[in-house]
Amino acid sequence: MKKSVLFLVACAFQAGMAQTNHIVDNYPLKAMDLVLFSFGMDNPLTIGTISDSGEIALNFPTDLNFITDDVKANFMTDTAFTLFSKCDNSYDILAEDKNIKAAGGGYISLSTKENPYSGLLFMVTDENLVPWLESYGDIDAVLGSYFELLYVESDFDYQGACTSTVTYTENNPVETQYAYDLKLKAGFNFIEYKIESVAEQKIPSMYEENVFDKIKKPSKITVTSSQSTMPNTKLIGKYF
Repeated sequence: MKKSVLFLVACAFQAGMAQTNHIVDNYPLKAMDLVLFSFGMDNPLTIGTISDSGEIALNFPTDLNFITDDVKANFMTDTAFTLFSKCDNSYDILAEDKNIKAAGGGYISLSTKENPYSGLLFMVTDENLVPWLESYGDIDAVLGSYFELLYVESDFDYQGACTSTVTYTENNPVETQYAYDLKLKAGFNFIEYKIESVAEQKIPSMYEENVFDKIKKPSKITVTSSQSTMPNTKLIGKYF
């Protein structure tokens, strides 16, 4: 049976070095690793642990020398795709020499040898963002931020904007404006996607023909980076 618990993290996590420990109250599972599957299920990347008592210790690796070059080549992609794939002009945003390699970290997973995918952690400022993320945007969006982890091979700065256009019906495009202010350091970074505004859109129903659902979609998202999460970030645990 699925269980969920709300973790409140009061301190920042700094990438690339050992982290201050945190206690998760009423932690329901046993001790396990905190991992990312940036390089596939066969190459879990351990970034910390959680104990039986719910004590979290994060320790991001400073390099990926233990990942083979072949695996890196398979999973690391251009930054233009990793960060700007939703932009209409994604491959025109960066000059070739700025288009460094990156690997998306996604959400933090909970893992044991017996069950490598025991659960995951959503990093959000409002727990109501979790069902929206789980539905891939098929329900109403709410204002607030969600976070993902990203690994980059070298420092990367970018300030700019783009438009993301999705056309559900003819002559009725749905646009989202993205504003970027990124200052990434080589290694792991937290990427914050802050939904600044939403707008109601008529979207064709997935279940009935010629029926439209009114769904609130993000109209403006600001994207920033940090090597630490914001103080008001909540970690929502989903267990399997």
